[in-house]
Amino acid sequence: MEKSPVFNIKKNEASFAIVEIITDRIIGVVMLTNDDPSNLNVELELPIVKPSTDGTVEQIEACFLLLDRLFAHGYRRVQLTIDTLDVYGKKLPGRIGFTQEGMVPKHMVVKESNRDSNIYGLLNSDWDKGARAFMYKKLHGEATQKADAANNAKEGEIDFQQSVLKEQKENKEAEEKNKK
Repeated sequence: MEKSPVFNIKKNEASFAIVEIITDRIIGVVMLTNDDPSNLNVELELPIVKPSTDGTVEQIEACFLLLDRLFAHGYRRVQLTIDTLDVYGKKLPGRIGFTQEGMVPKHMVVKESNRDSNIYGLLNSDWDKGARAFMYKKLHGEATQKADAANNAKEGEIDFQQSVLKEQKENKEAEEKNKK
């Protein structure tokens, strides 16, 4: 276990447990690697889950929550790299809004064999233009998605109002300073 990449986290990596809400048991892990904060890019690894939970809502929800947090913190691009022979792994990117960007032949050596990799990407612009709403609706239903959209719109209005009030306050302070 000590040699497992899950337990040997590097400086630019992070791991998050996937916990089943009913049993409160850990059913898997999702990892971020190759974090590049200067370019606002990060790589999402395929979630490692119990075979009985592969492709379930918990796996998708874990990815959704992580993606939502990454884009909220200003990341511009999230990448997912999957073995071309991984039949089950190739299903996940489509479920969580990723687009296939290309294929890298002989990307790495795994168990003394060449591994070709499919590269998938998700941009913050795609997330904002509907990928988030689509996933939220798929996970929680249309009514909840509409409520979430209304809440986001209301938060946007509040942010705008606060910026206008701040600007008015700064202008007023500048005028008072100029009068003195």
